[in-house]
Amino acid sequence: MQKTNSKNKRFDLKIFNRILGFLIIALGILYIAGANDLAIKGFALNELKSRCDKLADENNKLELRAMALSSYGVVREKVKSLKMVAAGNVAYIAAAEAVAVK
Repeated sequence: MQKTNSKNKRFDLKIFNRILGFLIIALGILYIAGANDLAIKGFALNELKSRCDKLADENNKLELRAMALSSYGVVREKVKSLKMVAAGNVAYIAAAEAVAVK
């Protein structure tokens, strides 16, 4: 009877050790996969941040250029180069109230 208890304990301990070893290996693999995923996402995030900074700089440059091109001096030079004439007095036609629209 004592031998069977000893064998059962040894057998149970053997199974427990195998399960524990398997769990340690599985959790190690999951940890490495998670760390790898975080590293990849970190690199992608840094790349997107640098792209965002570049686009913000380009946007600022374009806004400054738009303000410069819409300044009074530039518009006046464009009017001269297009040979536009200044408008004189404008007369508007007033319609009579009796006019009906079909």
